[in-house]
Amino acid sequence: MPSILLKVRRPPSSAADHRPPELVKPVFRGSGDTDYQCGNCGSVIAASMGPTQRVIVDAVTCSACGAENEFPASLRP
Repeated sequence: MPSILLKVRRPPSSAADHRPPELVKPVFRGSGDTDYQCGNCGSVIAASMGPTQRVIVDAVTCSACGAENEFPASLRP
């Protein structure tokens, strides 16, 4: 399964509540084979995305580390 690291738009604050990536669930789930991971901690933010699937936002805050990640244009509508 391919994995793509997302671009970090804003790093986490030092006061952020950090959780291990393996305890955090993805924000989006698809039916494909590509995972999009936080560019800071590696937590999966969009899991199993297919080539025709899209997310509804351009950026998301990682629930594991608090970094703001930007989705690539190809994943946005």
